[in-house]
Amino acid sequence: MIPSLASYIVGTAAILAAVLSAWLGSYWLRRWIVPEFSGALARLAELTLGFALLIVALQLVGSLGLLNLLWITVGCIAVPLLAAALGYRFAPRDIKQIAAPAIPVWALLIAVGVASWTVAEWSFPTQLSLDQGMFGGDTTWYHMPASARFIQDGSIIPLHFTDALRLAVWYYPQSSELMHGALIGLMDSDWLSPLFNMVCLGVALLGCWCVGRPYGVGPATLVGGAILLSGGVMIETQPGEGRNDIMAFAFLIAFAAFLINGHQRRAPESGAVEDRPDPDSPLLDKGPLVIAGIAAGIAISVKVSMLAPIGIIFLGMILVSGRARWWVTTIWLGIPMLLVGGYWYIRAMIYTGGNPVPAIGWGPLKLPQPDQMPLDPRPRFSVAHYLTDLNVYRYWFLPRLDDAFGVLFPLILVMLAVTAIYLVVKARNKVIRVIAAAAIVTAIVYVFTPLTAAGQEGEPSGFFTNTRYLLPGLLLAMVLLPLVRPLREPESRARTVLFFLTGIFAITVLASPKWYPSFLPGAIFLVLAIVWAPVGLSWLKEHGKASNGLIVAAVAALALVATVWGRGEEVGYASKHYTRSTLFLQEGGPQASFDFTRDLKDKRIAIAGSGQMVFGQYGFYGADRSNYVQYIGKEGPVGSYRLIGSCEQFIAKVNEGDYDFIITSEFTQDSPDAPYRYPVRAWIENDPAVTEVVAEPDITPQPTYVYAIDGKLDPAGCRNLAPGSPGVSSSAESSG
Repeated sequence: MIPSLASYIVGTAAILAAVLSAWLGSYWLRRWIVPEFSGALARLAELTLGFALLIVALQLVGSLGLLNLLWITVGCIAVPLLAAALGYRFAPRDIKQIAAPAIPVWALLIAVGVASWTVAEWSFPTQLSLDQGMFGGDTTWYHMPASARFIQDGSIIPLHFTDALRLAVWYYPQSSELMHGALIGLMDSDWLSPLFNMVCLGVALLGCWCVGRPYGVGPATLVGGAILLSGGVMIETQPGEGRNDIMAFAFLIAFAAFLINGHQRRAPESGAVEDRPDPDSPLLDKGPLVIAGIAAGIAISVKVSMLAPIGIIFLGMILVSGRARWWVTTIWLGIPMLLVGGYWYIRAMIYTGGNPVPAIGWGPLKLPQPDQMPLDPRPRFSVAHYLTDLNVYRYWFLPRLDDAFGVLFPLILVMLAVTAIYLVVKARNKVIRVIAAAAIVTAIVYVFTPLTAAGQEGEPSGFFTNTRYLLPGLLLAMVLLPLVRPLREPESRARTVLFFLTGIFAITVLASPKWYPSFLPGAIFLVLAIVWAPVGLSWLKEHGKASNGLIVAAVAALALVATVWGRGEEVGYASKHYTRSTLFLQEGGPQASFDFTRDLKDKRIAIAGSGQMVFGQYGFYGADRSNYVQYIGKEGPVGSYRLIGSCEQFIAKVNEGDYDFIITSEFTQDSPDAPYRYPVRAWIENDPAVTEVVAEPDITPQPTYVYAIDGKLDPAGCRNLAPGSPGVSSSAESSG
């Protein structure tokens, strides 16, 4: 069904009101917290504060069980306006902003060109998702199901159990999913979700620029960051998807940028910006620490993998601040981080009785964890498992690194390793030394992290996509590279570095995905909105050639074009997305089942079994995302969710859910030798209350069936199963 024009107008008005309120709140908070920030750095601070205000507002509304159009709008207006009032009340009026070193126009144009190409490159898969839907495995497995469930429940308090796997994804931080959920609630559709990561890409590119800003090498740090942000693994996994890596990376880079810029101070006589460590440096001023803590809080509220780099930097900042200022740094950096980023970890502690990160064992601490079964999407192997296996390097690691980072990946990896080590040993700026150390530790953690080389023994098929977990360390090292003193002094050497990085970028993007001519207008508009307009208007304003009125008019014109164009995109998305079910899960999975459920509305759908139906479950939510989809399992202590090993208990759970349909594979595990292989289809197929409506007997790894449910299933039917069948009688799983 095509959403009505009235709902589009209401939703768009709500979004515009929330964005305007967030801008006002972030502007005045920035004027209060870091009034000395100017230009690009001030804009990065305002974007960070705007995201934080919206996240906090949505967490408040979601915690009260009011996550719907009205209260999302009220919360996302009221919280930022309250922040604006506080900022206006306390913002100092006599602070002189610190200007950045002048950048040659030619260097600015190189940076704009690289940023434009990166945004354009991301725009094509984004627009493809606007046409076809989001098909990435993690997107359809748990990211977007969590977003849809937030709106269906109106609350972010309950855990949404998507499966019975070991990973317990319902305990992952979910700020990105919450923002996607809010967009669904406002627009009564998920059509804006494919566009969300484009905004985060813009923040990431701006953050890369700001890392090098105080040293006059912003173009080089932006180009360096773009090399990785336009790499194959990012293009394959982020644009047009519900995956959240780019949002986490954006605010990790912003965190580093605020700390580096906060360390700068104005020289007493010349007014120039210098970078010598100094006990009186603004490194320890409250403002830069607060804004850095907010950026770090956003990052850890998006991905648990951000705890490694941010934790190292946080501890390092405390150590380098000196004993006399330990508590100052701890409080002013740590409290904002906790306030913005702590929600999901506190929620996990409440459910588990004390474990903020249930996915981590915590060694000797013995914190409570969900008692999940040893079931994994792929066998759990780390990169370290294959460190001496040359065949794996030859046939898996090296080809996939080429796919992930481009043909120059050996140069990139060696260059960044040398950069990080050099800065740890030689850098005079202690903040940069700390960030470089975090890059090294993050890379080491990646090597030993389970699932980084997931797959059958000797066949790490998950290696490519999980190079994302190496990217935080690589990004930190890459944006620090142009800051290495021998590479930025004299100016001619800094120019050479910029040309060198631009050359690497040009070679890397030769492997760009296909650019579709029909998407060129959309690509141009997205580049205009994310790069050209902000840079152009800022440059004109800085040089006194643009009044505030002109800037407001330009922004209003962009918003008007986006609003008019957006209606066409919404209508097209509603009619076309998920109509090509062959695209699910790399052209696999229960396609007939996806086709059947697409046009269902407001139905309760149970899923049981294994394989593709689990990882593609967002496809069962229907074209309008109104179906309530739940994997059938048994809840246990501290948020555990396990397979049900008893026919009677399985039937009782299905009856309890009052479902309209149930989708099953033959068994809960694929291998005949698997220890938790229960015949879920056999438990229900002969019940008179179910009718088979879709059968896919020939798909792999298992056949899939859809049954309509009319009334309660009869547990007495379990007695008619063959004696000795798995799950017929009580078992350890039925009582555990």
